[in-house]
Amino acid sequence: MKRIFYYTTTALVLSCGITQAQTCVPTPTCSSLGYTSTSSCTNGIKCPFGNYWNCDLANKINEVTSQITELEKKINQQQQQESCIIGSILYEDMTCSLTVIAGKTPIGIVVYLGPSGYQALALESIGSYEWGGYGTDISTLTNYTSSSAASKDYDSCGNTAKIIAAGDKSKYPAAWAAHEYKTAGTEAGDWCLPAAGIITSVYNNQEAINTGFSRANGTQFTTSTEAWSSSEYGSNFAWDSYFDYSYGLTSTNKNYSYEVRPVLAF
Repeated sequence: MKRIFYYTTTALVLSCGITQAQTCVPTPTCSSLGYTSTSSCTNGIKCPFGNYWNCDLANKINEVTSQITELEKKINQQQQQESCIIGSILYEDMTCSLTVIAGKTPIGIVVYLGPSGYQALALESIGSYEWGGYGTDISTLTNYTSSSAASKDYDSCGNTAKIIAAGDKSKYPAAWAAHEYKTAGTEAGDWCLPAAGIITSVYNNQEAINTGFSRANGTQFTTSTEAWSSSEYGSNFAWDSYFDYSYGLTSTNKNYSYEVRPVLAF
């Protein structure tokens, strides 16, 4: 009885094996596997048994690569922002440090950190110039008639662009001097006449900023420094630095000659 059971089981196993060996699987087509393009594409994958390519995958690869690139930019920007603080030295490669780095060229000191970007003041005054345009109110510029209002204007380059558009260097020499200034790593047009809010930031952070100027062999701001801002008071007056006054600002006749210390937005 046991022997009969043994042979019967063996017969069943053999029958299953034969059945499985006769099962056929159809060869997949390129299109069924997602290879639908008849033209090759960058980063595309060619079908192993036909002249078709999967370009959807290529697009996904390009998309992921782009996302990685943007992420790297954000990480680099974040790292830069973490090292750029008020009083730190700005170099020609737009990196910052609190101390001088051998082999790099300092071009300014960070004086403002804002949501739309940072600004650094040039290491030296580039000369004395009139603000210019006495008797003319530049219609595109906001008139700030109080130091508290002027101290909230941080649009250095926006102001400078409006002044430049309003007249040539003979009419608005201070703004043009700042506009034409350049250093290692920068070109004419990169620098601007600082807004009154930037002057105020210098006033509010004198110790850290002057320490930075000292480390980079620049010229410090003092109570005797009078330098123009790009913020307008009205037809006859504009705002300049005067650290003996509240907010470090005073409104002055546009025909007076004061220092120009350009600022770089980065």
